[in-house]
Amino acid sequence: MSTKATAPNPIRKGTIVNDRYEIRQSLGKGGMGEVFLAYDRSTQQAVALKVVRDESRLPGDDEALRQEALLARSVSHPNVSRVHDLAPSPWGPILVMEHINGQTLHTHIRRRKAHGGYKADEFRKIAAEVCAGLAAIHAQGLVHGDLKPGNVMVTDGRAIILDFGFAQERARAASRRPGAPPDGGTPNYMAPERLRSGGASAEDDLYALALTLWEMWTCRVPEPGYKPRAKSMRSQIMFDVPASLAIDEVKQIFLGLDPEAVMRPFARHLRFFNPVQLTTSPVQLPRPRINAGPPLGRGQAAQFSPDRQALLVTYASNNNDIVGELLSLDKPELTIGRQASQDLCVPEATVSGQHAKVRFSGGSWQIEDLGSTNGTYADHDFERKKSVTLIHGADSQIGELRVKLVSFRPHSQHHKRARQYLAQRDGLTELLVRDDLMNAIANDCAFAEWYEAPMQVGRYELVGPNREASERPTILEMLALRRAARRVTELTEMLLSSLLPVVAGRTGPLKFVVSMVGPTTEEARHVVEQVAAQVRGMLPETIELAPTLVKWEPGKSVKSLIE
Repeated sequence: MSTKATAPNPIRKGTIVNDRYEIRQSLGKGGMGEVFLAYDRSTQQAVALKVVRDESRLPGDDEALRQEALLARSVSHPNVSRVHDLAPSPWGPILVMEHINGQTLHTHIRRRKAHGGYKADEFRKIAAEVCAGLAAIHAQGLVHGDLKPGNVMVTDGRAIILDFGFAQERARAASRRPGAPPDGGTPNYMAPERLRSGGASAEDDLYALALTLWEMWTCRVPEPGYKPRAKSMRSQIMFDVPASLAIDEVKQIFLGLDPEAVMRPFARHLRFFNPVQLTTSPVQLPRPRINAGPPLGRGQAAQFSPDRQALLVTYASNNNDIVGELLSLDKPELTIGRQASQDLCVPEATVSGQHAKVRFSGGSWQIEDLGSTNGTYADHDFERKKSVTLIHGADSQIGELRVKLVSFRPHSQHHKRARQYLAQRDGLTELLVRDDLMNAIANDCAFAEWYEAPMQVGRYELVGPNREASERPTILEMLALRRAARRVTELTEMLLSSLLPVVAGRTGPLKFVVSMVGPTTEEARHVVEQVAAQVRGMLPETIELAPTLVKWEPGKSVKSLIE
């Protein structure tokens, strides 16, 4: 984009830009330029005109702005300001955006402060809309890079995110001057990792989102890198967390302020109680799951095509190294077993040399057991199966090996995410593995201390006649553990009316724990007893589910809670 050799007169009221946009007034200045209210003579509508000053541009910015503007136009969401155009001008590139007649959230917060802060329902509405807008931005592969109350407009009861999409392209550490704000953003709302190293990211946006919502609670501008964990809520100023907010609504914002980027919840997963219904459905909870890839269309499912689907290894009792591998289904009929001569060779000791046949049949796959030693199982009961039907995304167990039917290729993004999931979670129960469980419960303890909330940990163990806890589980017990662990977590979330998935993890061969922040000891005991009573009816008669409850107190170690 070219500019004139001689500098034009400064833009002021009445200036005509590109023979089309008549400047009415300045709306504010930022790190990359100035935003004006303008009248578009062509469409006869008011627009916001962002002028990117020549002195603020870096080499390559013109193309970067063009690419980002194209992407920004793909975000069509009621809580995101629309980008209309990007064009050259004598003053530098201009970005033409939707004009929103309202007040910034920054101003909105200050006005609410004068009246004692936000009511719960008003906070919920703004928070839910900002989260929805940011989720829409992230869904297009964009980052905002400068999310803060000053970049959120509140108008006609609606919150709209402004001015996004450019920080990612400008995150060039080599171009930063000593002492300058990293990447043109606002340090008060930057995550610790961005303050250290620069680089706009979706995780940094999530931290900025949490700080923006925290500022709505406290009516205080956060300090750079500040995390309000050291002070109890009672010791903060009078403009505090709105009364009537659920503990999970507070907790998810606390998690957004985690110094570890991987612990922050995605914007699309943040939930707030509906201010009218005040209810939530556990089905809507954003529980982590392996994405099996896109399902086959009707035409694709009609006939076999090589390598279109694969079996993802999610669990192996004796060979953890093969977890996460893909077994390609490159023929309509294959054999699976431990022998090297099998089409699908799986080095797991409990799989027979020639364990089963895998056959394509009208869009699904049939696993036909060939008289194996340890059997083949489906998830719906505990009996050995001669034949198991696998549809897209379904699981089956072959001996002590579990597989899932997926539709992605090795090293694809879906495959990488599946591997990341399986590195953090036990593939049998889908609960957290020990190290990740310890970190997650430590976070629950930190939140409970910060919020001065009670916290309990429910411990569950499957026990049978004459069983020692150190003994190797049988396949029947493994299948029972999977069913019990999944159902216990779901029922706990339902009884607690959770907005966030509860922290749950496997702690032993037949043991797992569930963390509960918020309920009193008596309430938590009632939940544990009710959950255990319902799950016992789903287990084989020879296996019992034994629950215990442990109360957390400040200073108590995570290890003592789960062991």
